[in-house]
Amino acid sequence: MSFLQSLILGIIQGLTEFLPISSSAHLVLVPFILNWSIPENQIFPFDVLVQLGTLAAVIIYFWRDLWRIIKAFVMGIIQRKPFAGEDARMGWYLVLATIPAGLAGVFLKDRVEAAFNDPRLTAFFLFITAIFLVAAEFFGRRSRPLEKMTWKDALWIGVFQAFSIFPGISRSGSTITGGMTRNFDRPSAARFAFLMSIPIMLAAGIFSLPDLLDVPDLKSFLPIIIVGFIAAGLVGYLSIRWLLSFLTKRSLLYFAAYCVLLGSAVLIIMGIRQTNSVNSGAPVVSPSTAGIPTPLLKPAAIEVTLLVEVPPALVWLRPNLSSCAASIPGLAVITDTIAADGEAADTFRLMWGEPLEMLQQSVLIGQDDLVFIINPANPLQELPLALLQKMAAGEIDTWAQVQIACPECFSVGQMDELIDQPVEFLQYPENDHSRLIFDNAILVGKPPSASSSYIVPSPVLMKEEVAATINTISYLPSQAADTSVKTIEIMNNSTPLEISRPILATRGVGSQGFADQLLACLQSSIAP
Repeated sequence: MSFLQSLILGIIQGLTEFLPISSSAHLVLVPFILNWSIPENQIFPFDVLVQLGTLAAVIIYFWRDLWRIIKAFVMGIIQRKPFAGEDARMGWYLVLATIPAGLAGVFLKDRVEAAFNDPRLTAFFLFITAIFLVAAEFFGRRSRPLEKMTWKDALWIGVFQAFSIFPGISRSGSTITGGMTRNFDRPSAARFAFLMSIPIMLAAGIFSLPDLLDVPDLKSFLPIIIVGFIAAGLVGYLSIRWLLSFLTKRSLLYFAAYCVLLGSAVLIIMGIRQTNSVNSGAPVVSPSTAGIPTPLLKPAAIEVTLLVEVPPALVWLRPNLSSCAASIPGLAVITDTIAADGEAADTFRLMWGEPLEMLQQSVLIGQDDLVFIINPANPLQELPLALLQKMAAGEIDTWAQVQIACPECFSVGQMDELIDQPVEFLQYPENDHSRLIFDNAILVGKPPSASSSYIVPSPVLMKEEVAATINTISYLPSQAADTSVKTIEIMNNSTPLEISRPILATRGVGSQGFADQLLACLQSSIAP
């Protein structure tokens, strides 16, 4: 995820969290419509944590009400008169209204996360939001102020909030509907809906922290989340003010119509993309990192299962594969890094490079570059090819020797921390695709000595290792690099060396229709 994507999604979160049009739906559908490839392990933590920006907005907007409610709630407990005053009772009503959604979130967490990867399901949930809003307008008498609330009202509204854990069902829309079907007027229903969003958003943020800690390169991802957080908070504050004013005179039917239009547009776009995939007949491949099969999609009615063997060098393709699989009805995709055993209806093997045994039966789906990386604190800017070869072969021991051999390769005056450090040239296992490309392009097939490097099994771990250690140097597929590491140019006779290799896919003899659709979609996602 980039800073621009985070900013856009933060603004969308702020606009849509309090409007009854489902912020979660927009966080799912906007990347889908714009064809963004955001890593799966970033999507759900970002979507939940960016809500903390709008949580800050609602706390700031209602801080006087909150302070009054909290003070009365605590004093009521201390004085053993918990329901003595209106504000104290409101505190208990908010607690009661939070329980249904809290239970739903705990017991349905896995299904909710799966729904965040399914634009079609999100579109249908938008239709449910529209039904809720229409029901609120037609069945609510809008005659009760918030002061007349009872515990039955709070529990009823809380049940409606439980529906909103799924992307596409608006939290504010469902809770306002719950309030209006208990005959509260629109502003009162909206006010209680905003107040009761505070504990559930806070709990969601806390429970998502383990998912955030599992995100690779967390240090580089946190600033991206902060951008979305700030944007969501600022825009969310303005949205609250606008909506409370809007609801004093106008109907929710405008928002219902918007939900229907957005849901319909998504289904139409999915239909067009699927048709284009069938008609284009090209292919591409997918991704993974560990040796354990990872189910990416669990559709309601699975007709075909595709097993995709993905090497570590192509793990960056995982979001593309997930998005493409979600757009094809009746398809389940499993990624694996071990050889396909033939049990699936169709199998794919992805390769990066030009393995001779595959050229006659493989499909070109794209290409990627091999780039060389160092720690951002390392002042190295470029390297001559001959010097890189010596470093990889273990013929240079320290970074001081590198500076002596090429003083112009470094930024001036920034060698103090690095000068006495040993050169650690990190390598991949011998059969890794990145390693094969490196050996053939840089060492002409001659591997470095064992004493000059140690083995790192995947680009993800390689990036983490280089980002954490100033004296290391290695290489990555360019699509796997990010701001946690610095790329340097390799100069060959004063010309930057470019190492670009094809991404290939081989295919089994199973369900060709689904295979063609998946490969065509993946090819399009790499080179739209």
